[in-house]
Amino acid sequence: MDDRIKDWLEQAAANDCHEAFEKLYLHFAPGMQVFAVSLAGDKEVALDLVQDLFVNLWTNRKNLAAIGHPANYLYRALKNNAVHYLKSRKRLAPLATEENERISFSAENPETGIMAKETTLLLEATINALPYKCRLVFRLIKEDGLRYKDVAHLLDISVKTVEAHMRLAYSRIVECLEAALPQQIERYKPGKRSGM
Repeated sequence: MDDRIKDWLEQAAANDCHEAFEKLYLHFAPGMQVFAVSLAGDKEVALDLVQDLFVNLWTNRKNLAAIGHPANYLYRALKNNAVHYLKSRKRLAPLATEENERISFSAENPETGIMAKETTLLLEATINALPYKCRLVFRLIKEDGLRYKDVAHLLDISVKTVEAHMRLAYSRIVECLEAALPQQIERYKPGKRSGM
């Protein structure tokens, strides 16, 4: 488990630390909202489901430190809440095709060079060009740290399908980087003018 997440859970549970809980929320909420949209088929309902889950977590914050796998726990709880919501509304959830959902990277290091920024933008564009379900699987695994088996269970697909989505994502990323990096390297060689 990510040590930061463990610290946030412990601080929220033991010290009623709002700041730690907010960091937990900000870490998980974006991916959970996308997942909730795919379950409920409605962006507003998805936002409500995620917020309700975190309100419930805060209310029961004394138990947070006992959560062994936070990402898995949170996504399962969200899925259960969505299923309960849908049953109470007596309708089936269409699989959302949320084309506006995007993944973005943030540079941890403020001194990131131009080449690294261009590569990051290229990665974002490549990932955002993936089919919606492939992006969702990629986000759950790479951003939220879920295992293939957990993603398969959450999305009601097979592990083989999860693997296929990840293979597609990786192959598109590699193709894109292989095509773009030689051009970037050539552009930034000493003695070359970058056009800036």
